[in-house]
Amino acid sequence: MGGSIVQPIARVIAVDAQIFMELTLTDKYELARIIGRLNRFIKARDPIPTLLLGPGRWGTSTPRLGVPVRFAEINAMTAIAEVAFSAGGLHPELSFGTHFFQDLVETGIFYVALNPEKEGCLVNTGILMALPNRLAELLPDDARFDEVLRVVDLPQGYQLLATS
Repeated sequence: MGGSIVQPIARVIAVDAQIFMELTLTDKYELARIIGRLNRFIKARDPIPTLLLGPGRWGTSTPRLGVPVRFAEINAMTAIAEVAFSAGGLHPELSFGTHFFQDLVETGIFYVALNPEKEGCLVNTGILMALPNRLAELLPDDARFDEVLRVVDLPQGYQLLATS
């Protein structure tokens, strides 16, 4: 949405779709609050440009379709990506940022819709798994969510997303 850009990303906050689907409803809402707490660490976008990567629809009111964050919990992100996923026979369509469209435009957050099941789209989750998860360091009280939520700082030159 909004055309092509080149945007360096220093940090990725990523939600694992498979584990997310297994969370209780209460934990799905708690995960959204944790993302909000991580968002508050971002005082300005330039020092640590952050990509929020997660399954389905950001901001949905139906947690089985995505992470039920409020805009105030993601408003400091540089970019957000909704990743199509299939789990338990559920194939939710992405919202293409419509839950927050006006807010995204006004705050300059870049929106990406990804479908890794389509040819030419790659989400390199191997990078996310290889790098240390900083969740417990940043939010020790939320460390129990470290399987579903990863906070990784990317070394310069890493490419997480690719399309052809």
